[in-house]
Amino acid sequence: MSDANEAAWTAEGEKVTPNAANESGEGIGSQPGDGAAEEAGEVQETLPADRTPEEEFLAQMLAATGATNLQEAGLYDPAEVAAEEERIEEEMSPEERQAKAEHDALAAAFNMIRERSNEGKLTTPGTWAAAGIVPDHLIPVDFSDLAFDEIIAAQAASAEAQKAAEEAAQAAAEKADAMSADSSAEDAAASAHEADEAAGENAPSGAEPDSFDSEIEAPEWGLDDIKVLEGKQTYLYSSDYMTDTYAHWAFLAEEGDDVLTLVENAREESRLYPRPMLATSLSNKPYHWSAEQIEQVWQAVQESGAYPDIKACGASNGDQYFYSTDYLSDAQAKALAEWYSVERYMSV
Repeated sequence: MSDANEAAWTAEGEKVTPNAANESGEGIGSQPGDGAAEEAGEVQETLPADRTPEEEFLAQMLAATGATNLQEAGLYDPAEVAAEEERIEEEMSPEERQAKAEHDALAAAFNMIRERSNEGKLTTPGTWAAAGIVPDHLIPVDFSDLAFDEIIAAQAASAEAQKAAEEAAQAAAEKADAMSADSSAEDAAASAHEADEAAGENAPSGAEPDSFDSEIEAPEWGLDDIKVLEGKQTYLYSSDYMTDTYAHWAFLAEEGDDVLTLVENAREESRLYPRPMLATSLSNKPYHWSAEQIEQVWQAVQESGAYPDIKACGASNGDQYFYSTDYLSDAQAKALAEWYSVERYMSV
């Protein structure tokens, strides 16, 4: 009989009583044909016949760890956890229940911003409503106001905490400088160490509440990474998962200003690298433009007359490029287009 079966537990947490053969030590070292198989069969029959595969798995897990219940083994029954949470919520006052619902919804909203940013997507307040995370006692606009209030308050508190830390470090450094004029090298080093300690003590904790000498409390939410873009709608993203540059391109895509999208992309490519922008790059995310749309937008750029610096050129293989004469000359753009589309592959 295995150790797992000897220490198996029922789903209710009660230990199965070993059979007599195990208690007396009989059957140990038995040879085939001497009745060991029959004894093992009798032990198996003592297990609950109505145990589900899930319960059997949990019993074996407990037996392997030597724990007497799920909690000791670090395991929890989801049904029991849900029941406990329900019990706690039932004991709450209406105000406490609403506060908990708001807290949980805000946590979900902030997590959604980060998850969508990781996927290359911006988040709008409408996204929260569509996902069904707005608490029942609030309308979507009120929940959005609550979320923005939390973001503003958390970031303001974080900025104040950072400012207090910098001021404390500066004051300690100035004190160290003043003392160094009249003190020995050892005293100056001690003062510098004091400055480092002061800066560390006043540094913001981010997510965990802390207290400061300036009586500034750290925000409940660590929201320094949440950024806001204002346009036809309000957009949010996490700078931990999406760069500001990509967020800007995603913003233009969401706003639907195709002309400005082409113009700003061409200028940025010409300025940053510098090189002309391959037209088909607008087929990638976050734009996903078709060849027909790219051509239509280019025609609109030309017809508007508002962007005289934006021009187009082509490579010998037919690839089309856009560029800004604010950063590239016509000759440079043409040469670079030929290099990127044709010549660099020939030199490999």
